[in-house]
Amino acid sequence: MVRLLTVMALAIALTAPSINRAEAAGAGFRVAGRPMSCTDFRGRSVLAIKVSDLGDVGRAWVVNTVPYILVDPEVMRTLPKLLQVFFYAHECAHHALGHWYNPSSDSEKEADCWAINYGRQEGIFRRQTVVDFEPWLAKTKGSVFGHLPGPERIQHMLTCFDEPVETAQQ
Repeated sequence: MVRLLTVMALAIALTAPSINRAEAAGAGFRVAGRPMSCTDFRGRSVLAIKVSDLGDVGRAWVVNTVPYILVDPEVMRTLPKLLQVFFYAHECAHHALGHWYNPSSDSEKEADCWAINYGRQEGIFRRQTVVDFEPWLAKTKGSVFGHLPGPERIQHMLTCFDEPVETAQQ
């Protein structure tokens, strides 16, 4: 896995100069048919790239101080549209909150909360939307990175929805 990530980082670093400016600004990237963009904690646009065989829905990544969101389109297609938006927003949250530069043991919980609050503020998520994520996350076991196990993660996300904190615009 480390080797795969190293190869991806190298590939991104080598191809980044050839990406057109509209893509680099995040223009035109769509998640579940919805135009999406992301800005990191420094005010920099985050480039979103589709990467097959990523091994996950998505990842927040930084190469030479350039922020990226990597999204596996095959994995995303298996998920409900609003859950796709949540996962994109979760990865954006890592950039918006500066987790790449200052990670903590709560980074994953913070990213979940930020994503839920973003969806709530934008009128994308209702409380029932978060409840409806439960069957998709129920069997997840959590991760060494700090993702909570499915039932705990849903409960945490509902708490975030019920006790919103204003997020910076993406």
